[in-house]
Amino acid sequence: MPGATITVGNVEITAVHDNEGALPLSMVFPGVDAELWVPYQQKYPECFNGDNNENFAAHFDCYVIRSEGRIILVDTGVGSMATNPGAVTAFAGGADGRLLSDLQSAGVNKEDIDTVFLTHLHPDHVGWNVNSDGPSPVPAFPNARYVFHQDDWEAFRPPRDSEVFGLTFWEETLAPLEMAGVTEPLTGEQSITAEITAILTPGHTPGSMSLAIDSGGEKALVMGDVFHGPPQVSEPSWVFAFDA
Repeated sequence: MPGATITVGNVEITAVHDNEGALPLSMVFPGVDAELWVPYQQKYPECFNGDNNENFAAHFDCYVIRSEGRIILVDTGVGSMATNPGAVTAFAGGADGRLLSDLQSAGVNKEDIDTVFLTHLHPDHVGWNVNSDGPSPVPAFPNARYVFHQDDWEAFRPPRDSEVFGLTFWEETLAPLEMAGVTEPLTGEQSITAEITAILTPGHTPGSMSLAIDSGGEKALVMGDVFHGPPQVSEPSWVFAFDA
């Protein structure tokens, strides 16, 4: 089911869930000793799983943003075994994601979405980009432009996708968008609506972007993977394994 909905001025943001997984701390933060995690495991138990809280509890979520009559989907999750098999196997144990059903529960049809904003082009954020039910993959959101930063487009082209992650995802989830002519690569800051601006926030990837929302005297940021949990806020020297 969809998560919480908040309003920022006149902008409405709804969390929608795709999947969840368990990422071993020793894999995603290889430079951090196990004992350093203990205070965070005690204070934020919801951020961990496993018999001894040895895993980071990964929640692969996306966001629906309504602004000025527009409907924007932020990221498309891990996907399904049909659309993104390598990532679904690696990050979700082979279980198909639920983004499409969560969107329906939130009252959003695929055809309603006019912009898919991809914060970055890692495989757990692009999984439902396409629909693979037919003879060839086509964009899953038929009326949408897919917006992302050009630097990521260059960073993860084959063979770089498999070199970085040990799995392929480009041909499955991104190449069909280019073939369909629905991509909109950015090279800098750009307004999405008068209330929402795409801003460059590199670090996790070369072209990571966030959405800055400014409406009715209120502000918010939708930040993708700028950080993954509370420890990264207070421990900036802890390096996430998949950061650029």
